[in-house]
Amino acid sequence: MTQDELIDQIQLDVPDVPRATVADQIKRMARELCDQADAWLYTGIVVAGAKSGYPQLSPGEGEPLRIVSLNDNGYAMKPGYDFVQPTPTTVEILRDTTRDTLNGKLSMRPRLEEDVPSTLLTQWRDTIACGVLWRLFLMPQPWRNPELASYHQRQFTVGVTDAKSKASYGHARGGARVKMRRFI
Repeated sequence: MTQDELIDQIQLDVPDVPRATVADQIKRMARELCDQADAWLYTGIVVAGAKSGYPQLSPGEGEPLRIVSLNDNGYAMKPGYDFVQPTPTTVEILRDTTRDTLNGKLSMRPRLEEDVPSTLLTQWRDTIACGVLWRLFLMPQPWRNPELASYHQRQFTVGVTDAKSKASYGHARGGARVKMRRFI
């Protein structure tokens, strides 16, 4: 799904809103979703120049938020012991590493000046759309509707909770298996 397709979908619910306003709100809610839950994870080379003394985060696209995991040649590095991340864009390596590039997972969020990536929109389209409608229905404009805003806020909160649980449990599907009790 692209950002233009999501704008068209949202404008079906609120046709009077300008496209630019909807696009800005999509960017804002995608960033808020990524801030609250690790909804967009980059997997690959996370740190470059680890042995140089000036390690750099190397995200593919977007802004880095936090390092979720970091590996040094198969060794899972521990935050606070092996490395620290004082700001979202900097990292300090506290021990000697065997490799100059470190693999892992990095939580990301979209940049404000760019469109939201299609991978994020495809996976979290409904949650982002509910967040946009929540914000739009609260604006002091002719389309204002506090009751619908409250409904969409609850739906956005449910989506954020779902994103948090998927990030915690490895984006796995399926429910818990429970053995049924015998009928006596």
